[in-house]
Amino acid sequence: MFCIVYGKQLASIKSRQKKIAQEHLDLLDDFNFVRFDATNVTIQDILKEASYLPLGYDKKVIIVDNAYFLIKPKPRQKIESEQDYRALSKYIKTLNRYTLIIFSFEGSSFDKDGTIGKQLLAEPDTKVYEIKDPTKEEFELYVKRYFREKLKTDIDLDAIKELIKRISGDLISFQNNAAKLALYTNHVTYEDVCLLVSRPLEENAFQIFNFLLMKKNNQALALYRDLRTMGVEPVTLISMLANQFRLLDEIAYLSKNGLSPKIISEELNINQIRVEIMKKNIYTLSESTIHKTLQELYNLDLNIKSGLVDRFYAFELFLINFKVY
Repeated sequence: MFCIVYGKQLASIKSRQKKIAQEHLDLLDDFNFVRFDATNVTIQDILKEASYLPLGYDKKVIIVDNAYFLIKPKPRQKIESEQDYRALSKYIKTLNRYTLIIFSFEGSSFDKDGTIGKQLLAEPDTKVYEIKDPTKEEFELYVKRYFREKLKTDIDLDAIKELIKRISGDLISFQNNAAKLALYTNHVTYEDVCLLVSRPLEENAFQIFNFLLMKKNNQALALYRDLRTMGVEPVTLISMLANQFRLLDEIAYLSKNGLSPKIISEELNINQIRVEIMKKNIYTLSESTIHKTLQELYNLDLNIKSGLVDRFYAFELFLINFKVY
């Protein structure tokens, strides 16, 4: 018997796994409930465990987290060369009704057309659970109820909206930050959220990018120093900034060839509003400046990783010396 659980919310995936296991077993313990990580354990070892009868029980549940071989496209993993998918295909056909295997992964692209995916779906007992992200309205209602019913804390509507924005829809991040806010006050306000909940790293990197384009180097530097106190590494920000400049270069090229923001957003698989915002920056930077900056970021990343420069000092110098022309 098989179940497939996937989605973008790890907390919801874990919750669904537990519910399925409890429905299949009267009691969960180390003898009838086993968890594996598919990126660390081979399929052969998982199937070997599945073949053992549970001691003292007539049913067994095996959870396989990070079942990357069911994701489309399949991500690269070091363990891939050791996997025996033929053994899994053979096991799927055995119809073992005593052992339930739950394959789970974070993502929204289940490879239904792949060999393993097709075989699993062909079995009548296989159940698929896609954990979909809640809508904006559903998430706001969930946050309000979570604070009121679980944390016994009031929260203002503008605080709810800002909290959702800052945790980027991640339930685990929400639960951690909600607990922190509830310990701080019994009535959460917008100001409390701004004080205690950090902005997403991508948003901060985008803000540094905007500061640089607006010639506000000092503000870019100040924001970076705030991020440094939170343990954010320069190489992480270098990669994110490079992505922003690379995206700007792509949008500039496509715009120059007459493509509309709507077509560009479809071509690059990004939000149209983001394309329109980035398009405004095309006239701020010349093409040569964009290419020069990308080369500087590449060299900076290489020098830091090679140990030729101090990573903090070198990145600060880049922010200070950046010029728009």
